[in-house]
This record gives sequence, structure tokens and C-alpha cells, in this order.
Amino acid sequence: MANNLAEVYKESAEKFGPRPAFWYKNAEKDYQALTYKQLYEDGIALAEALIDLGVKAREHVGVLADNRVEWIIADCAVLTAGAANVPRGSDITDSEIVYILNHSEAKIVFLENDKVYEKFKNNKSQVKSVKTVIIMDKDTKLKSGAGILHFYDLLEKGRELRSKGKREAEKRMSGIKPDDLYTLIYTSGTTGMPKGVMLMHSNMIHQMHYVVPRVAKVTPDDRMLSILPVWHIFERVVEYFAIINGGSTYYTKVTELRNDIQKARPTFMASAPRVWESIYNGIYTRINDPKQTPPVRRFLFKVAYFFSKHYHAAIRFLKGWEVDYEGRNILQSLVLSIVSIVKLLFTGPFTLTILSLVASQFLVPEESPLKTPLYVLAGLGVLFNSFTLDRIVLSKIRQATGGHLRATLSGGGALQKHVDAFFMDIGITVLEGYGMTETGPVISARTFDRPIMGSVGDIVPLSQVQIRDDAGNVLCHIDDKRNIIFGKLGVKGVVHLKGPQVMKGYYKNPETTKKTIVDNWMNTGDIGMINFKKTLTLTGRAKDTIVLLGGENVEPVPIENKIDESPYIKQSMVVGQDQKVLGSIIVPDFDALIPWAEENGITEKNPEKLITHPKVIEFYKKEVRNFNSVKTGFKNFEQVQYVTLITKPFEVGDELTNLMKMKRHVITEKYKDRILELYKNS
Repeated sequence: MANNLAEVYKESAEKFGPRPAFWYKNAEKDYQALTYKQLYEDGIALAEALIDLGVKAREHVGVLADNRVEWIIADCAVLTAGAANVPRGSDITDSEIVYILNHSEAKIVFLENDKVYEKFKNNKSQVKSVKTVIIMDKDTKLKSGAGILHFYDLLEKGRELRSKGKREAEKRMSGIKPDDLYTLIYTSGTTGMPKGVMLMHSNMIHQMHYVVPRVAKVTPDDRMLSILPVWHIFERVVEYFAIINGGSTYYTKVTELRNDIQKARPTFMASAPRVWESIYNGIYTRINDPKQTPPVRRFLFKVAYFFSKHYHAAIRFLKGWEVDYEGRNILQSLVLSIVSIVKLLFTGPFTLTILSLVASQFLVPEESPLKTPLYVLAGLGVLFNSFTLDRIVLSKIRQATGGHLRATLSGGGALQKHVDAFFMDIGITVLEGYGMTETGPVISARTFDRPIMGSVGDIVPLSQVQIRDDAGNVLCHIDDKRNIIFGKLGVKGVVHLKGPQVMKGYYKNPETTKKTIVDNWMNTGDIGMINFKKTLTLTGRAKDTIVLLGGENVEPVPIENKIDESPYIKQSMVVGQDQKVLGSIIVPDFDALIPWAEENGITEKNPEKLITHPKVIEFYKKEVRNFNSVKTGFKNFEQVQYVTLITKPFEVGDELTNLMKMKRHVITEKYKDRILELYKNS
């Protein structure tokens, strides 16, 4: 068993050598394979070149790139050289380039292409540590030399070194310790400055050997489709898991997903909720479009889904896969069990046919007028049952996911209940999990054995979770074997985790580390409970970070600070948890708004009526855009799209703490109807 990630690459090459590890697009946009043997040989050759270039063990090497085959080779190389990578996507901002590279003290940085190099070049004078950049793209127009190297030139240099007998990489690999860092991932902080999450080899080895095998058993015949950013910890754990089990990973992009999902025909696919919602919406758009789906086929789908929905709901309840938030009594459970059995009788495979035939032969006299209706019912049962309709209708629907998808792996945000249920009902298991970068990432996950809807699954092996109140008192304590060590079920509080996946800490930030991890227990900042199925259910977020439906993490404070610079805005709070885009609750500064209204022909002075005026609402939308845009330093997903205006300012003792910090969960609950209205037609 591998003790570090470099050994994982090595052992997988030995075990699965000629099998395809990764599929990537060539110049003709056709998929081309990189075998396990090629991946390791390229990785160790590049590692040799990096060592020759001066990379030392436990140093940090930057990797600013998106999903591409060079990324995974660079990952193998950096780890084999005994170093840790500092990854970020190509959409990195100027301020992030300066802060992350300086803070991590990276001397060497891989850059995806010339476009990313231009960003680096524009900030080069502020980046003190970087001495060499390595351009991944084969089509680069940049000339090698003066601190610029080409990826494939460096790879060739490594091959030459190894052909001459150099074997420094093997020495580095053998010297890697479990508590050495394999990555330093920067995530947003409460002040807007990124925090460097230090993840150790032991963190990921725990996930690979104990967590993912329990969630889903992958074989060399399985195919993964990679759509999440490869530097995200969720995507990385899935890719490493494919590597350790000999599976194949196909790289794709959101814009190419529809075609690539048919080419790859994945058996597993990990993504954020927004992708599943997009597939769900695409299916229903096609079904509801008369040009694409004739009335007869639409009717068949509705009938098929009706049968499948009730059949799977009954199966879930009888198998104990339906979440229980309050603790059902015996009578409630008995009634629901009877209802589920009745559903099975009418929707199960040929159950109606069998019952009708049995009744006609043994329960009804030969001359009875009920004979004919029973035979008709038996005939209808052959067609109208979950099994037949699944084969005739729903199997075609599953083709939208390539036709071979065994399970969806969903993380990075809450999956909407109707989307969750839809995939389960058409025969695709939804394995929703919960985690964060700081926990490497998985804290809990549904499994094939217990895919309990309405929850994010069981606590992963070797881990424990406590639910605590605001004062830190333990309300419930559960271990990975579902033993309740203390407290009671169904109580909400802040989720705390103890386990081998917890990060080493925040790089160069001992104060925040000490606040986050106390006595080996990590405060996740999320609100949740252990439900009566003894799985974890999340109900909100105590910490500030907003996770959009696409999995993007948004730090609201910098956005709010910028918006509040407007002379027309007194206070604002950004919202958008588990939504596609951001919205904002805004308290206008009426001393500025009323004069503006008069100047623009609005005579209304009553604040309650003024905030509903169409001109005022449109004005605030434009005002927010003026302060919250690409020009002011925000990415597209960090821009507020919807606003709702309120008249009552946030006050200490109600919406604000004594330190004037917003109680986001209080404001969210207080204005939940306004927030729902914001996203009603989105």
C-alpha cells in the first residue's frame, strides 16, 4: 500500500501500465489516451528535470492552469520531486497572483499558456520569489530563456537526465513523510485575503484508502468524466481515486460537456450541483418541446416517470433510505410501510399482472363478469410497470448522461431536492457528499448501500463528528460506525470534525489555525444535525462563505464592502447559497435616495413605497453594477445579479453582533421570503 501520492503514481503504473489513465483532446479535438506507464514515466522524468532546476524537497511549486493532461503530469512530477504544488485556475486575478505566489514563496511556476503568462508578466515586479516560469501549452509563442521554459523541452531534458543514469527522483520519493505537504490550496478568507490550506500526504491517503472505496467501488473498466477544475480538492480526490483503481478519466469543459459525455460514456461523474441541474433542465426542455418530443412520447415519459417515481420512493422507504428528521413512532412507520407496499404492488415489475392473473384463476368464479376486467388489467400490467417502462422510455432518458452512468458524485454545494430525486427515480444513484478544502475534502458521503436522500450521508471512516451550540457545548457526538457517543439526534448546531483528513493548518497563519482547530476538533462553520438515520444533514452555514450551485466559493465581505462605498447604500448583505448567482439585500441611505428621487421626477417620500418604485429598483441594480464588476476586481460569479431593498437598517442586538458583524443566518431567516422572491424566476 502506497504511503504517499508519489508512490500511488508509481504503483498504479506497475499495476495498470498499458491501460489508459487519462483521455485528453488533441489538436483535432479527438480524445487521445495517456497510459499509466506513460503518465509515470513522464512524471518522473519531469521530476528529474525539476530537481536539476533546483527544486528542493518540501518546496512549493506554483501551477496556474485548468484541466489538461500537462496538469496531471506536472502534479506527478512535483510530488515525486518531494515538493508540494500550489494550484490555481487560469482565471486567477492579478491580486491573487501577487499574494499567492509571494505568500507561498514559490520559486518555480507552471503557467497554462501565453494568456496566463501575460497576467503574470503584468505583476512580475511585485512577485519577488518566482525565478522561473514553465509554459505548458505546446502552441506558445514565447521564446525559451530568461526565466521562461517550455514544458515539453523540460520534459525532454528530464528524459535525457534519466537516460544518463540520474535517479534523484526515486531518492526524493522514498524520503516523503506522511505529514509532508502535497498541496497548498488557497481559499478565500474573511478579510478577502486567501488562506493557504496545508494538506498532507496522509490526508489524501486516508481519503483514497478508507473513504472513496466505501462510497463507490471503482474498477479498471470504469470511466470518469472530469469537469470540475482539476485544482479543486473534490476533483483531485476523484482523480486520485481513479488512478489508484486503474480507472480512466476524460477531461472536458462545460461548453463541450454535451458531446463529450456521449464520447466518454462515463460510469461515474463528479461535479457541482449546477451540472446536474443543467442536465435535468436539458431533459425537461427537450421533453416539453413539441418539435423534439411528440405528444405520445411526452405522455409515455410522464407515465414512465410516474411509475418509476413511486416505485423508487417505495423501495427507498422500505430499505430505510428515506431521511427521518424528527424520529417517527411505530404507528407512523407502520402506515408509511403499508403505503409503500401498496405502491410497490401497483408499480413494481409485473406485480399488477401477477396479482390480476392470480385473482382471475383462484379468487374469482369462472362465470364471474370480473374475469374479463382482470385479464385486461393483467395485460395493462405487462406494459404499465416500472420495469417495462424503464426499458422502453427511461433508458432513452439516461442516454443524456451517456447511457452507462452508475452514479453521480455531487459535492461543493447542496443538490436541490427535485434534481436529487429525479436522478434517483430514473435509475441513477446520487452519491452526495459533504466536505471542504480544509478537510481534504470528504467529511461525510452517501454510499451505494445507504444513499439516503435528504442527507449528505454517513460520517467517513476513522472520523467523528460533534454538533455543538454557539457556546461550544456538545449536543450530539457520533463516530464513523454510527455510534452515538453523547447527546441526542435531530438537534441543530455547528458541525465539528475530528479525523485524519483534517488539514495541518493555514500556512503562516497560526492564529486562524488555532481558532479553527481546537484539541484536534475542527470547526467547519456549517450548521447541521445528525438525523434519525444517523447520517449528517446540513441546514445552513454559520460561516460567511457562500457556495454557489456551480461549486464556486464566494467571500461576501469584500463584495459588500465595495457595494457599501456607494453614497446611496447604507448596508448590504450578499446572498446566494446554493443558487446559480448572487443577490443582495440592500438598505438604502434615504438621506441620499430621496433627493435623487425628486431630481428624477419621483415625488414619493414614504420609504416603504419608495423602495418598490421601478425606477428606484433599476437605479440600485445599476449602482451595484458600478461598484461590483470586472473593472472593480470581481470575477463573473462574484457579481451580484439581483437586489431587494428593505427600509429597516441592521441593528446591534438583532441583525448585528456587538462588534457590528452581521448575523447572516439571522438576516437570512428574517428575510427568507424576500430572498425566495429574488430567485423565483431565475
